[in-house]
Amino acid sequence: MKGYKITVTALLALLALSAAACLFSLAYGAYLDVKRQGRRQQDTALRLRQEELAGLAAQHAEWRKLPADLEQFRSRHVISLDDFAHFRRDLNLCLDDNGFRAPDISFTFGRVQGGLQPVSFQFTLNGSYRSLKKFIFEMERKPRMQFFKQIDLNGSGETVVGRFTMEAYLGK
Repeated sequence: MKGYKITVTALLALLALSAAACLFSLAYGAYLDVKRQGRRQQDTALRLRQEELAGLAAQHAEWRKLPADLEQFRSRHVISLDDFAHFRRDLNLCLDDNGFRAPDISFTFGRVQGGLQPVSFQFTLNGSYRSLKKFIFEMERKPRMQFFKQIDLNGSGETVVGRFTMEAYLGK
């Protein structure tokens, strides 16, 4: 009987030892899981930061291109002081092409701001509505920065009187 007691005690000791080993392995597995979860969160945070950095790098690249784009815009659309006489000739040619004689044009030069100087000019044209409309359309299609600020059309019969106020921007 003593042999059975020793065997049962040994088996109980092995059972307790295996239960302790099982608890230890469960605790170790939970520890590794928490550690893995922490690494996943760090990886996710790192990926988010990398994506944010890539977005900021793209924005920075666009900002770096801005001075060149601005210079290209100015060269294409802003009338230089040297080209102002050419612009006047284009305006007179456009008037002539639409059957208008060159009107008296009054110019008002504004203050220079940011390297641009606004020039406001006013004139009056008499002609058919079709001719005035064609003139307006042709001037709006020109690539340089000139705008109609105000157009007043008054008609009586076939003749329409148009009072125009335009603005152009002159650069260096």
